Amino acid sequence: MLKQFKLLLGNDVLTLKRYLYLASIYGVICGLMIVLLAFITSQLLNAEMTQIWQYGVILIATIILCWLLRRRVEQAGIAVGITVLERTRQRLGDHVSQLPLGWFSTENQSRFNFVVTQGVMSVAQLPAHVFTPVISSVMMSIVIAFALCAVNGVLGVISLISLPIIFGIFKLNTRLSKRADDLFKQNFADVSQRIIEFVQTQSTLRAFNGTGNSRQFLQQAMHQQQQSGFRLIVLSSISAILNTWAIQFIFAVFLLFIFYGIHSAEYLAWAPTQIFSLMIVLLLSARLIDVLLEAASYSDVLSHARSQLDIIQEIFDAKALAQLDQTEIPQDASVEFQHVSYSYLEPQQLILSNLGFKIPTGTTTALIGESGSGKTTVLRLIARFFDTTQGQIKIGGVDVRALSSEVLNTQISQVFQNNYLFSGSIAENLRIAEPLATDDELLQVLKLVGLESMIQHLADGIDSLVGEGGNRISGGERQRITIARALLKDAPILLIDEATSALDVESQAVISEIIHQLKGKRTIVVVAHQLSTITDADQIIVLEKGKLIEQGTPLELEQKQGAYSRFLKQQRSIQAWHKNHNTLAEV
Repeated sequence: MLKQFKLLLGNDVLTLKRYLYLASIYGVICGLMIVLLAFITSQLLNAEMTQIWQYGVILIATIILCWLLRRRVEQAGIAVGITVLERTRQRLGDHVSQLPLGWFSTENQSRFNFVVTQGVMSVAQLPAHVFTPVISSVMMSIVIAFALCAVNGVLGVISLISLPIIFGIFKLNTRLSKRADDLFKQNFADVSQRIIEFVQTQSTLRAFNGTGNSRQFLQQAMHQQQQSGFRLIVLSSISAILNTWAIQFIFAVFLLFIFYGIHSAEYLAWAPTQIFSLMIVLLLSARLIDVLLEAASYSDVLSHARSQLDIIQEIFDAKALAQLDQTEIPQDASVEFQHVSYSYLEPQQLILSNLGFKIPTGTTTALIGESGSGKTTVLRLIARFFDTTQGQIKIGGVDVRALSSEVLNTQISQVFQNNYLFSGSIAENLRIAEPLATDDELLQVLKLVGLESMIQHLADGIDSLVGEGGNRISGGERQRITIARALLKDAPILLIDEATSALDVESQAVISEIIHQLKGKRTIVVVAHQLSTITDADQIIVLEKGKLIEQGTPLELEQKQGAYSRFLKQQRSIQAWHKNHNTLAEV
């Protein structure tokens, strides 16, 4: 755990070393104070009063030293905690900003949110509130054990042998409860995600869950969290009991040995000094057990902290995409896939398999296929959300791995499947793509996406607030603003992922017109469910289970009577049904 803490602090590790040094000295001094108190008690019982006042002065000085050290240790522990709060979140943010976009799955986002909001805070509290009593208890137990060696060699040896055994049992029990703690944290993150989802999708849930089953997914997540919480409580209780039993077993061994010594000796013939020595042994033994019990009481807290540190370490262990030694500049805006295969998890479960095609500069290419065919994965590989399992992807004749992130970013503009707007104004959301854009340039791209009329009716125009996540405007307006943002960037390659999936017929016509206007000016790769929006494409690539099964112009593929022709007939049938349905509704 301390190794993880050192990695966590990075260049600030000296703050931690200083704290550990002070905490260890504090524990040793406290142990010496207990031993000194036992020695003074022995002197009093033996009526050896000649130097008792000197020992008393030393004891008082030791108590004052312990008090002063305690304050210094607390201050050092707080300093470590503040350093963790100030540096770790910043380092996490800097590290995550370098990770590929493919890392930002829902699970990883939930874990990152949990770590930043709760994990770092829990870890920051460890030095002042947990490490200090644990470290001091360990050092005190070692000092007392050596003192027992001086008073009674056999008991001293037993105590020295028992210490690593007890701490080993502590570590084993910590691992026992750690798995349950990890599962509870995962379920906690899932519940948090479901709560946010439940709040954000109320309109959909109320529209399609008239039976009152809208809480189904949330209730399932909460039930799993409840089960994992119960398991965590049970294992934590078992761990605490086993720790206590281990310590009590050692104490029982001490007592058995002492009673055996009393039974085998002529107890009534013992000198007072022998009886007093026995009392000192009992006193030190009892204090040793108290110290061990105090250390054991923090086992659950340490287990929880270990889980937090493991999660933080896993985030830091996530690697940025490999960069080739030589950075090159693309010659044009063409895109080429050469024998590309990709798997998210297991190599035998390929999402894309031996995919090869070329998209010339300035052409429009449409990707179509059934759900799960790999369309979105193709776009993500072009933008280098992650690297291929096999094969190469080239932009302008250059392997994307030879492009720096800055160069790649200037080459590509994207319209994502999930259209997210930041809490702020329309203008602020657009200027994410081009911070120096003028108001006229913003109005121009908004006009291109058909939002000119909406802007005119807003009291604050482009300075109108969109709300958290864009909740003050409609879904179609959100999507068109994100498209306007992508257009404002003016990158030579435009990737559009299912841009028409949330738009009405009028909006689809606007997007089709935009693609038409940009034809020949940008390299456009579009994934669309509505085939009517891509009839002007230069080529269509049809994917099925990660493989390219058809490629050609819309006219060529329609005449071929293959998969594209089948998709086209299905959509025309659906459109005809809608038209007849609307006609009947009007009658």
